[in-house]
Amino acid sequence: MISKYIRRKANQWQNLRNRRRVLIIEDLRVGYIPIYKAASTSLRNLFCRRQAKHILPNRAGRKLSVDEKRQVENGIRKSVSVRQTRRLRRRYFLFAFVRNPVTRLYSCYLDKVVRAGRHGKQNSMQRYGIRHDMNFENFARHIARIPDQDSDRHFRSQHFQIYHQGRCLVDFVGNFENMDAHWQILSEKTGLEKPPGSYRHTGAGNRLKRLPLGLETAKLICRRYSKDIDLLGYRQEIDQWLSWKAKQESKENEIDKAGPMH
Repeated sequence: MISKYIRRKANQWQNLRNRRRVLIIEDLRVGYIPIYKAASTSLRNLFCRRQAKHILPNRAGRKLSVDEKRQVENGIRKSVSVRQTRRLRRRYFLFAFVRNPVTRLYSCYLDKVVRAGRHGKQNSMQRYGIRHDMNFENFARHIARIPDQDSDRHFRSQHFQIYHQGRCLVDFVGNFENMDAHWQILSEKTGLEKPPGSYRHTGAGNRLKRLPLGLETAKLICRRYSKDIDLLGYRQEIDQWLSWKAKQESKENEIDKAGPMH
């Protein structure tokens, strides 16, 4: 009896993790699938501000509190399976934004490890063995050992949200790195206005060469996110980065062998 109960609960938990969150704007027939650490906070805020007039009419046009944002988001959010996502696509224009998997992981590190530790916040990743005193190298190596089925949504592979068996589940996939240009395309297709002001940044940026990561760890994390790299169109950028890192490491080794200059 106990083993059956545990299996049932495990299946329920896995089914819940295999569902996607979709934010819906009914009047525009648009749906957004948030991918965390790819401008999701800014885009979720945009949806909440726009739809507040329907859910909290007395607060329309005013700045929403955290609780009010949560209330609005709960009112426009659907939790859907793959089959339900396909059904939604028949009625709504579905979109998502993705990000280079490596810089996305660095953004996760800066937000959940560095910033959280600096401000004395609770360690939300403690259950994964993540500590606030970890450097990025150790963090990346640790994450590389965690399979997607056990991963937190902030570092889980992005393709899981918008692909199934190699087929895309949405109508438009934009890139975080080209947000302004891709949002313009999306706006013309859907009528969505541009998010006001700048996007929320962790400081990770888009420059791979600045990441504090050794070559072997870089290769390890690229293997971890290989499906994202291929499906989301980052293979050329990643290969060029790894080639550059290999050359840099080779130069450093030659300098070390040469010893100090006299």
